[in-house]
Amino acid sequence: MPRVSEEYRAARRREIADAALRAVRRKGFQAASMADIIAESGMSAGAIYGYYAGKGEIVHEVATRIVGGRLEDVERLAAADPMPPPADVVRVLASGMLEELGETGVLVQMWGEAVTDPTLQGLASAVLSQLRDAYVRYLSAWHQREHGLAPEDADALGADQAPLFLAASQAFVVQSALLDDFDAEAYLDRVTRHLPR
Repeated sequence: MPRVSEEYRAARRREIADAALRAVRRKGFQAASMADIIAESGMSAGAIYGYYAGKGEIVHEVATRIVGGRLEDVERLAAADPMPPPADVVRVLASGMLEELGETGVLVQMWGEAVTDPTLQGLASAVLSQLRDAYVRYLSAWHQREHGLAPEDADALGADQAPLFLAASQAFVVQSALLDDFDAEAYLDRVTRHLPR
């Protein structure tokens, strides 16, 4: 029997993860079961379980994919010349999350579940820590380039300011999921005007 290529396996895993996102959007994070994911994917249970052990593993895959893409976005911005102001990172991360997820309510649901589920709490903590650290690195590079700070001073200022940028990203997620009159562009314009530069 011919071996399945790694590209084929990756594509099938992505199909399943995308099906899981659709099921969660439709039914809610807690209510979406493996049976719902299987039905949404159009694959057999055996095929799904050949790629994932269960819902938790699928959630981990989706989170890893999304944060990996956002970290690549930050690295791309950091390599630009001139380097965009740090508030632009919030805009790029927000756009990337919306593109991947379709809506931010999925993240809010996951964060809610993470309060009582140690596995999800560990995953959410790891993701948020990676994003915070990406902001620290970006802000440090920005302050070195734009303000001429010494690396150690820029690192300290980046670490001091990063929680504000992470909070702005999290607030975008929560407000876009919960406020009926949320205006994404107006929010991101205000972030650009008021976050430290």
